[in-house]
Amino acid sequence: MKRYVFRRSLSAKLLYKIALSFFISLGALWVLSNLFITKYIVDHREDITAVIYNLLVVGIYVLSIAIFSLIFLLLVNSEVKYIKYIGHQVKRISTKELGSTLEVRGNDELAELCKNINSMSIEVKNRFEKERELEKIKTELIANVSHDLRTPLTSIIGYLDILLSETVKNGEEQKEYLNSTYSLSMKLKRLIDELFEYTKLSNSEIELERTEIDICALINQLLGEYTPIFEAKGLRIIPFIPEDKLIVNVDIEMIVRVFENILSNAEKYSIKPSDIVVRIENEGEAVSVSFTNYTENIPQESIDKMFERFYRIDQSRSSKVPGSGLGLAIAKKIVELHHGEIFAEINEDKITFRVKLNLEN
Repeated sequence: MKRYVFRRSLSAKLLYKIALSFFISLGALWVLSNLFITKYIVDHREDITAVIYNLLVVGIYVLSIAIFSLIFLLLVNSEVKYIKYIGHQVKRISTKELGSTLEVRGNDELAELCKNINSMSIEVKNRFEKERELEKIKTELIANVSHDLRTPLTSIIGYLDILLSETVKNGEEQKEYLNSTYSLSMKLKRLIDELFEYTKLSNSEIELERTEIDICALINQLLGEYTPIFEAKGLRIIPFIPEDKLIVNVDIEMIVRVFENILSNAEKYSIKPSDIVVRIENEGEAVSVSFTNYTENIPQESIDKMFERFYRIDQSRSSKVPGSGLGLAIAKKIVELHHGEIFAEINEDKITFRVKLNLEN
């Protein structure tokens, strides 16, 4: 009921102003007819004819209508100006100032219209910026993919040209070229697989195959698989995992990919030998899984960009550190699909990657 009255308030205002104009003009008609016509008839009684009398009556009525129109226009002048203001602002928004808002005056239908226009303006601006950002991302993606695909592909073609030219002196040299070609081919395959995975995860309609699982048991199992590999490279994993079960509802395969990508990143950029600390903490409604490793000094701008596509701490494409630069971007996409949070923190020579997931109660 309140909503109906609210939406009818402009009509009520107009009806009120029409009624006010009518009664004022009616009063003017009464005053004019009683003072002017009566006095004129008394003073010119002998000269009054039916034609003159009718002309006087018509003149009084025309004058009262003019008074009604003038008063009504004065009363609705603010609404007329506001409508003109809305029209001007809408034209300005549509031409050059997308996202700007209108001043909301009062609480009638015109105010509601301005609120809707403001919402539309902001929404259209957001969509336009999102489309522009997507176009920028697409351009950057094509440029990055072209570069990352061309580099190993050029080397593969070069090795194959050497092998086909029959300039290879012996079988050992041929084997070396074949191994290099195979290694580069596998690098190319991994890049294509990760690119496909990232593109797939960017689809907002992707469905998760959720399962309730103890995150502590999952991390323990994962660390058991990685510990021998890391120890062979001079890295010691130190776990701080509670004995209590912490149940999360996740897509197991995807979440494992998140932790694998973080561990892989830690292995690539850790100072060797050193320790990697893995810690699980119960934060009430969420569980925090953190990975801390020792690394060279990393500037803050690198921390902020670490989860961007194709970003690598070592900006040189000729770096000996393997990887496509998509691992952490993929991890972020997966965590966001789980409505979780992932971020990095730097403290002197230690960097911590933290993943937060909602706990099942």
